[in-house]
Formats: sequence, C-alpha cells, structure tokens
Amino acid sequence: MADLMIVVGARPQFIKAAPVMKEISSRNIDLTVVHSGQHYDPEMSAVFFRELQIPKPSVNLRTGSGSHAKQTATIMQRLEGSILAHSPKIVVVAGDTNTTLAAAIAAAKLNVPVAHIEAGLRSHDLSMPEEINRRLTDHCSVLLFAPTKTAIYNLRNEGLQLRTYLTGDTMVDSLRMVMPALRSREAGLLKHFELQAREYVLVTLHRPSNVDDLDRLREIHNALKHVAKRLRVLFLVHPRTRGRLRRIKGLAHNREFTLAPPQGYIENLALMKNASCILTDSGGMQKESFILHVPCITLRANTEWPETLQGGANRLINRPGRISREILRVAVNEDLRTRITSLKHPFGDGRASSRIVRLLESSLQHLK
Repeated sequence: MADLMIVVGARPQFIKAAPVMKEISSRNIDLTVVHSGQHYDPEMSAVFFRELQIPKPSVNLRTGSGSHAKQTATIMQRLEGSILAHSPKIVVVAGDTNTTLAAAIAAAKLNVPVAHIEAGLRSHDLSMPEEINRRLTDHCSVLLFAPTKTAIYNLRNEGLQLRTYLTGDTMVDSLRMVMPALRSREAGLLKHFELQAREYVLVTLHRPSNVDDLDRLREIHNALKHVAKRLRVLFLVHPRTRGRLRRIKGLAHNREFTLAPPQGYIENLALMKNASCILTDSGGMQKESFILHVPCITLRANTEWPETLQGGANRLINRPGRISREILRVAVNEDLRTRITSLKHPFGDGRASSRIVRLLESSLQHLK
C-alpha cells in the first residue's frame, strides 16, 4: 500500500509537482509516481523528468493524443487499475490538464481522497477546457492547496472553504531550484540563437483558440513578421502548432524571425529572462514572466492569473491585429520594465512544497 500517488502527464504538471516530489523524497513517505502519457514528445516530457530530477514513474499509462473526451476517458480507465493495485491513501494532482481531471475523478470514484496542487484558479471562461478541468477537480478534492489569496477567495465563493490552504505556488519553488543552472546556461543559449539580451521577443502559442483557426494563425504570423522588421522574434513552436504553421504560404523563417522547437524548462526560463517582452497564451508563462520582471502580452481575452495584470506587467489582447503595435510599444518601454521590477509578486516565498507535504503528512496520520 502506497502513502501517496502523484499523477502527472503534461509539461506544466511536471514543473508544479517536481518540488513536491523532491520534498516527499526527503521524508519517510512512500510515493508512487504515475505518468499518464498525455505529453509523450521528448521535448514536452522526458526533458522535464531529467532537468527537474523527477523520480522515474512507477507506471506509464501511455495515453497519447486524442479528443478531450477520449484522452480523459482513457486516463481514467487505465489509472483505475493502478489505483487499485497500489492502494494509495491519497492521490495528488496538479494544475488543470486532462490528466488532472481524469485522475481526480478516477480516485474520487474509488473513494480515495484527492489533493489538488494549484487549486482555486479561475478564468471564468467555460470555453477553455482548463477552466472546466480545474473547477471539477476542485470539487472532487478534499485537500485544496491554493497558490494565492485570489484562489482562496474563488474556492470560498464556491463553498469550498473547508480543507482549503494558502500554500503559495510550487512553480516559485521550481524556479528557485533551477536558478543556478539557469544563470550558468543563459550566455551559451543566447549565443546559440545569435541573440542579444533585451533585443528580441519570445513567442509561444498553443491554445486551440489561437492555432486551430488557420486564418487567425496567419494573422498572428503576419503580425510577427512585421515585428521582426524592428526586433528579433524567436518563436518556440509547440508540437500542436508546428503542423498548422506549415500550411501557411510564405512562412517566415530567417535570422530575424526564427522558428525553433520547444526548449527544456531551464532553457525556456533563460530565454524568458533575457527577452525584451514575451507573447504567449500560456498561464504558466504569464506567471513566470511576472516573477522574472519581463513584460508579457497574453493573446487571450482572460487570465486565471489576474495578479499578473498589476502595473501593466501583463496585458491581455485578443485581436491579432494589435500584436505588433503592443509588442513594439512594450518592448522598448524602459519605464515599464523599471515599474515591473519594483512589483512584489504574490505567489509565495518559495516554500510552498514544504507546506504542502506537511499538510499531506498530517492527513496521512489522520487516515491511519
């Protein structure tokens, strides 16, 4: 019988769960790690296990891609057997992916308590799969580890105030954990891409709302080509986006507008830290850019991290036609950079993992 089972399966979950697993390994707690296989590309999976020193999974469900319904159902079906075989006292999930929701439902159906790392986030946009996943996961969970005061407010507003804890954000723990390696690699990384610090824009996009509509993706591409006349553009192309971009006629790829594969966690942070600004639709990168004091433009109508909007550190736009104007305005604004640097981030002190594991230990004692 295992004390804890942690279920991960996608890039954001590896980052959020890694420091928790590291903290667990320093204590006398039996841990089973399950990889759902939601992200199976080496660029999106194996590199994170290596860089974040995540224990090798005891189980890999090898789920692969598919529709949201198919992927979630497959994980639930395959995970059920692992839960029954390992008999964990608590199943721990992180974030808001299909893996998160599937594991929470599978465990709850088997009457195994669920603990949710990064509970309480809300974009209030039910067209986002992540919003559905995080809401349902919170309501399946008996231990809710909230990263911010806003998240606590959201949970209490939904009647989930019992067993809700303000722990801080484990992504701060991860960032601090890799900072020495980041500093040692950044110069070589900039040299590799022939970049100068603060003289390029870093781009990552993966949400269906931005990359599945070819007309919208073409607009984004054209806006970035315009930016590249003034500033270098480095576009880290998510596997989801790669095939769609190939369908665009006149696709730019040159020194000014560079397309590159996704980078490892440390490399990605180093490129973020040295960028003049970031264009993304990722929740995690909004938060990381805020902590790193780099201006961010988010190509979405909403955010689950409203804390990042303070002081203009993160700006929401949802029209591709505004991209080039916003980037060129933000990237050269030294006053904005100075103001962002003075902002105190609300995501905790880098000890969230320790708090979470202490709470899990206490819960395990009560379950004996």
